[in-house]
Amino acid sequence: MIYLITGLVIGVAGAVLVRDSLPPAAGTAEARLLEVEKELKDTRLRLAKIDPAQARPREDSTHALGRGMRLAMEDLKAGRPVDPNTLFEAMKPLMRDFFPLFDNLRRRDERRRFESLAGEYGRKYNLTAGQQEELKRWMEERSEANAAAFKAAAFGEQSRFTDFAKASRGQRWDDGIDGFMEGQLSGEKLTTYRRERLEEKAGRVEQEADWKMQRLNATVGLDEAQQDQVFGIMARNARDFDPQMQIEGVTGEAAPGGDREAAIEAVLRPEQRAAYGQWKDERRARAAREFEEIGMKLPDGWDALEED
Repeated sequence: MIYLITGLVIGVAGAVLVRDSLPPAAGTAEARLLEVEKELKDTRLRLAKIDPAQARPREDSTHALGRGMRLAMEDLKAGRPVDPNTLFEAMKPLMRDFFPLFDNLRRRDERRRFESLAGEYGRKYNLTAGQQEELKRWMEERSEANAAAFKAAAFGEQSRFTDFAKASRGQRWDDGIDGFMEGQLSGEKLTTYRRERLEEKAGRVEQEADWKMQRLNATVGLDEAQQDQVFGIMARNARDFDPQMQIEGVTGEAAPGGDREAAIEAVLRPEQRAAYGQWKDERRARAAREFEEIGMKLPDGWDALEED
């Protein structure tokens, strides 16, 4: 997450440099553009008086950037760490403006992954030419949906920096593919597809659960029975978990997905709970110091088990 914040800081700095550059000479196209922008702002204000729906027009990128930088500078001068949400709010309108450019880059990479997936599934499940065309159309629609979902989550009026961080790393190339493929396949092909996808997802779940269990084990020293229980908790809380998965170590005795922290603490002995709490406090304090070194606050929702 700290890399996202560093990128945000660099983006703000770059935008400020552009904004504060010398004004264009009178009579040039650039100067005329500024005049047009001013006229547009005046028009919006007049429309707001006529149309109540526009009584609170969206803040433009220049004003938001200036306001955000003033708030950040006030915090720095007062010796206070800067809230990532302050910088994010400053950059949000500008990021909205540049979203089409970023989205073109995303679409290019996504198109390559989709083309590879279409070829792989076409060969593996003997899709007909018509089915392959349907798959390509589905991928195009999925790409549009991904873009809309990211934009809504990251740049919505109420979105915060943590929403942007989650949206940035929350999408996967194969999200939603199962529903499409199950509508195209039947019989043995469908059975094979379901089995292979379940095995693929189970591999992800096992990897995530084992990594988190080992991190906790290194902290509190779990016994063998506790390792199995914690592994089950982590697995059941994994994004890809499916009750149909046959994963060694995930038994009926494992705590169901839900409040992960409460389930973990229920497994630990009193001295282990104390050690776990101390470890989380130390991790949080260390992370806070790292953020303070660059003049930032620790973001909301920071998780000791999730973050590296």
